[in-house]
Parts: sequence; C-alpha cells; structure tokens
Amino acid sequence: MKVLVTGAAGFLGGHVVSGLADDGFEVTGFDTKPNPGLPIHWIDGDLRDRNAVRRALAGQDAVCHLGAIGDVYLAGEKPWLAAEVNVVGSANIADAALAADAKVVYASTWEVYGEPQYQPIDEDHPCRPDHPYNITKLAGESLLLAADKLHGLPVTALRVGTAYGSGLRPNSVFRIFIDRAKAGEPITIQGDGLQGRQFTHASDIARAFSLACGSELHGLALNTVSERMVSIKELAEATVARYPTELTFGDPRPGDVPSARVSAEQIGRSLGWKAATPFEVGLEALMVTANK
Repeated sequence: MKVLVTGAAGFLGGHVVSGLADDGFEVTGFDTKPNPGLPIHWIDGDLRDRNAVRRALAGQDAVCHLGAIGDVYLAGEKPWLAAEVNVVGSANIADAALAADAKVVYASTWEVYGEPQYQPIDEDHPCRPDHPYNITKLAGESLLLAADKLHGLPVTALRVGTAYGSGLRPNSVFRIFIDRAKAGEPITIQGDGLQGRQFTHASDIARAFSLACGSELHGLALNTVSERMVSIKELAEATVARYPTELTFGDPRPGDVPSARVSAEQIGRSLGWKAATPFEVGLEALMVTANK
C-alpha cells in the first residue's frame, strides 16, 4: 500500500513515516524540506500549492495528512499563515485525494474541544476552539469530513493527544525543561503547574496512523490519547530528579489550554488502539537523547 505523508519532515511526521515503513507500507514524504535521516522518497512541495499536492498524491493509496502550522505560538502570532496552511492546505488534500481515489488519515488534535463541558471528553462533546491553532485544525478536519460525507472520500481524523518523543521542537515544554536542567539553569513553571495533559508518545500515535490506513473505517474523528493524566508540575519534578536544578514558579501563560480528561474508548473499540508507552519510560528516553 502506497502512503503519502504530509509534514513528513516534522517531529510527529517523522515518527509516522518510520512507523508506516516498519509496518510494510511504501512511504513517500511530502514537505517543504526533506529530512535526510529518513531513507524514503521525498517530494518537495507546499500544501498551499494545489497543483503540487495533486501531483504528489497521484498514484497513492492513502495520505497521512500531518502537514500544518503545528506550533501553537506561531499560529497565534500569524493566524493568516495558520489559515493558509491548515485550512486551505487541507482543502487541497481533499481535492487531490478525491482525484487519486486515496484514503485520508488526518492529524487533528484534542484541543478542538476547547473549554470542557463534561469529562472525560468523548467524540460527542461540542467543539468550541478558541485559538488560531485549534480553530484552523478543526476547520481542516471539518472540510475533510465534509468531503467524506458529500463526495465519498474516505476520511478518518485522529484527535491526537499532546505528543512527545525524540525530535521535539526546542520550544516544547519537554525540551525547555530538559535543556535548562541539563545546563544547570532553573526551571520555571508557568502558574501552579497543576494543569494536566494526557501526554501520548509519538510511537503510539504513529501506530494509530498505521491502523487507520489499513482499516476500512471512515467518516469519523477519534480521540487518540494516552489514558494517563500527567501535570506540568509532575513533568518538572521528574526532570529535576534526573538533572537536579532549581524549580521556580511564574505567572500563568496567556492562552494555555486548560486541563481536560479525554476518553480514548472509541478508538479502542473501532481500531483496537491503546497507548502502550508508559510515561516514565518515554520521558527517560527523551531525557537521555535530548541534545545528543
């Protein structure tokens, strides 16, 4: 099965490429720049270029669509760019996938729900995003699922948890804490640190993409998160325990997503998926490999 991965040079895209290749898929990467560490065929292209996307998807059986402005802070600073890439880019994917008769597996996010009205949040929970990042991610998801309903394009959206693993951006909370602690610099928690996240290892998310590619399931969005909730304070304390340094507290950061417990029961029933990497194991591996 031939699979195109958009955003293949990014953190999560690279893990999905590796997971698909390990599972026997014939993978092609599509991004604005290649990742030389991934020995696959690369296509240099921009999601905003409709013709380039059509050429890249020609002859493919499926596309794992991870290409996006995934940096929350960049999306907040440049909402126009987030709209162009995340919304127009996803519309171009729908158009090209229809032309190629290819299935789409879309990387959405649990953040599309916004402020929780009840917990745990299941897929029936209303979506009320309130930031350019999650607004544009939901718009991309909605366009693709509309193509499924209106035109018969098979689409599965994975609303992934906060991902971590090797290759994280330097401005991720994991890298900020680890890099500062390794350098002997103090770690500062924004707020009280009690805000929780269902940190989900990138290898587990990659496995969900493989399962979705191989499944006939379509026309729905699935929460793809680890069951365990970990607070920012727990993350900081685990980092300090590994690399002793001072732990301080600062003012809450505007725009931070509130804590929310998300249910992954439906993806377990539909695809047989469950996060398998214990948080302590994934965090230790990241601490060892960071900055190498």
